[in-house]
Amino acid sequence: MLEIKDLSRWLPQEAIELYEGQGYNELYPPQAQAVERGLLEGKNMLLALATASGKTFLAELAMLKAALQSKRSLYIVPLRALAAEKFDSFQRFKDLGVSVGISTGDFDKKDERLGRNQIIIATSEKADSLMRNGASWIRDLAVLVVDEIHLLNDVGRGPTLEMTITKLRHSNTGLQIIGLSATVANSRDLADWLDAELVSSDWRPIALKEGVICKGRLVFSDEERALEAKKDEKKDESIALVRDTLSQEAQILIFENSRKNAEAAAIKLSNLIPPEPLSEALSESILATGESETCRRLASCVSRGIAFHHAGLLPEQRRLVEQGFRENRIKVIASTPTLAAGLNLPARRVLIKSYRRYEYGSGMVPIPVIEYRQMAGRAGRPGLDPYGESFLMAKDDSEMRNLKEHYIDGSPEEIWSKLASESALRTHILSTITAGFARTEGELKEFIATTFYAYQQDPWHLDAALEKVLAFLSDNGMIVDSQEGDLAPTRLGSLVSKLYIDPLSAVIMLENLAEKGGREEKNGKEAS
Repeated sequence: MLEIKDLSRWLPQEAIELYEGQGYNELYPPQAQAVERGLLEGKNMLLALATASGKTFLAELAMLKAALQSKRSLYIVPLRALAAEKFDSFQRFKDLGVSVGISTGDFDKKDERLGRNQIIIATSEKADSLMRNGASWIRDLAVLVVDEIHLLNDVGRGPTLEMTITKLRHSNTGLQIIGLSATVANSRDLADWLDAELVSSDWRPIALKEGVICKGRLVFSDEERALEAKKDEKKDESIALVRDTLSQEAQILIFENSRKNAEAAAIKLSNLIPPEPLSEALSESILATGESETCRRLASCVSRGIAFHHAGLLPEQRRLVEQGFRENRIKVIASTPTLAAGLNLPARRVLIKSYRRYEYGSGMVPIPVIEYRQMAGRAGRPGLDPYGESFLMAKDDSEMRNLKEHYIDGSPEEIWSKLASESALRTHILSTITAGFARTEGELKEFIATTFYAYQQDPWHLDAALEKVLAFLSDNGMIVDSQEGDLAPTRLGSLVSKLYIDPLSAVIMLENLAEKGGREEKNGKEAS
């Protein structure tokens, strides 16, 4: 057993006292393992741990140690909401003289002022933008924390995250990288790419019971319980589950697959709880944040202890909902899955109302196992619950068995680089050249060879993809490619990179402008 006071080997006494004052006494087993394997001695770490097992605490320790040595850390998150939560959480380090900064928007700014802070929080897109725009402090980092690093597997965010990590490794010698991840099937591959120690564990501080709601039953692997439902609730058993949860004076998170459904669920459930003074006071605070119809709907729900939560809310509205839930003034939140990505909002129960979501070009598709695990993992409040319960919903016994086999008993997916798409390669190869990470074709190949994509792919496939993209950028006037293999961005290429535009989109825009200009010139001659 490793106690907080044992960290005095690496941290000053005032830091130990800060944590002890917040109720930290001993480390969880996976946390102790990470410390024992070199977390506070500068070793790269991949922490592939179950939800709620204390990954962020480990990242804090490494960043705090660096900050107290006047070194700088960057904490990368996938979502603005998560960045805001981490920023608020890290403010407690101000008592130790540690300043914290945050940057999530304005992709055309250097944000040099951020360099005054010892801990900086940013989304992966913003971190990438800071490098494209030449922020000097980004090349002077001691610690890089990548939250939700398994999002390398995401088609949208993955390529930017991967290239951001790769560039930061190249520009910061001796950089300590700490990847925070849910448990994935090929975590060893990811750790090897990062040259990191792998700490992988399914240990949780609160036991998790995973089940399926089916035809009036709560079906677990080892037991079944009846879910009592009123006559009008049998068509929507989620209402019966919420009512049962409230009868136990507990809280529940409901994950819906769209903003519209999250709002509809909250409105539908708002009749279950009568208004009470604490909730009504919170409702007034929400009304003060805006005048939109969404704001009024949210305030109406909150007055009865129910809320919805999604990216369409204002940051202050999301903050009030999260705070109200932590203070038990809100009993139920209906949310899109973004709430599962790292926000610290545990509940007694979690209901994943739909395991399918819409994807463009594919229609409604099942969510990955890793995403299910993150949502289910929100169940169970440390220090308050003996266990947490999570539920999927099935129409019949056949669907119930399939859900248990695939999600509850199934293994999470492997993580695969998504940098191979031509759109991603065009965008990121141009930014790599523009930011000066590669000045020749040979240097570019050496740089790309250090990506996770190159770690997983055959070299011949990589060379063919690079040559195709370089030809496109050269043919369209975004880079100058000499016969000697020298690479340099043109003014157009630099502008396209800084504006965060896909080079193909830039070509199409320029062609349209040229065509429009030609028509106007022709019309002007005819008129004269």
